Amino acid sequence: MATALVVGTSLILLALWLLANAFLLHLGSRWTMIPNATFGRALCATVAVALVNLLLMAALGCVPLAGLGWAILALVVLLIAVSLGLTWLIIARVFRTSIARAFVAWLPTLIPAAFLCGVAVFVGRLWLFEAFTDSSNTMAPTILGRHWEAPCPRCGSPAYCSPEDERWKPANRPVLMICSKELRSCEVADPSRVEHLGDRFIVNKYLRPRRWDVVIFRSPQDPKVFACKRLVGLPGETVTIRGGAVWIDGKRQTPPESCRGIEYLDRFQGYPTPLWGSEEQPAKLGPDEYFVLGDFSARSRDSRLWQKGAAGHPPYAVPASYILGVVTHIYWPPERCRALR
Repeated sequence: MATALVVGTSLILLALWLLANAFLLHLGSRWTMIPNATFGRALCATVAVALVNLLLMAALGCVPLAGLGWAILALVVLLIAVSLGLTWLIIARVFRTSIARAFVAWLPTLIPAAFLCGVAVFVGRLWLFEAFTDSSNTMAPTILGRHWEAPCPRCGSPAYCSPEDERWKPANRPVLMICSKELRSCEVADPSRVEHLGDRFIVNKYLRPRRWDVVIFRSPQDPKVFACKRLVGLPGETVTIRGGAVWIDGKRQTPPESCRGIEYLDRFQGYPTPLWGSEEQPAKLGPDEYFVLGDFSARSRDSRLWQKGAAGHPPYAVPASYILGVVTHIYWPPERCRALR
């Protein structure tokens, strides 16, 4: 259902944008008195420009951007310049006119672009969808931030972790990572230090959160900070973590296939107090409170560890008003594209 809504909304906006562009390009071509300035030619030029820009974006996605630094800005500027140049060339060829006239005819098409940006920002972003990235890897391997990647020593599948500061930790020390197949932690003796970019994903703001959804919310520790975690406890429930599993009101919960196998820790060696949600300190949720956990349990600061809660709520609780939406799709990079709900 979520996928159909996202795809349907995107297709409708794309169709409206193409038609508006074609209409204004037609007006611009008539304004510049280009011969044979028909709406059909304008529509053909608009579709061709859209396809070329799509190919340019796909080409950009094949470039390894991690570690490029300021070169990324130069690459983006070059991409914009190439896109504009090809746009004017296509219009000139379709209408059989000069580049200068094609440029003038193209100018009115900036109007729907500005309008679409306004709709995306003030309507879509506020009430429907918003794009996010995660700055951490507490939800790895489900959602990745900037990360290192190495083969799991047990099964050979890709394992992930956040890049570590080599100034403070010896390079030959094993690094704790999480296996993408087993969904368990593993120690990798010498992972590659190549830094990979994280996922870009869509947050749906009108879906009602369900157990096992991945959600974006304001951190009870600091409401100005957004966090990404898996929702496991619902309002009115008592959450306990035992034997690596989540127990709700004394009943063991079975995760969906996509996250089955994750082992949630109820204690950390050397941690001075019991964790929230442990058998010693169960988490009792109020009528508008949720309990969240990270998939990379050994590296996640989540409801188990919080010491300061939102006003009027216990430390472990995420108030319903703090939840921004449900993560439904990863859309970038292409090889990571998939629906989460």
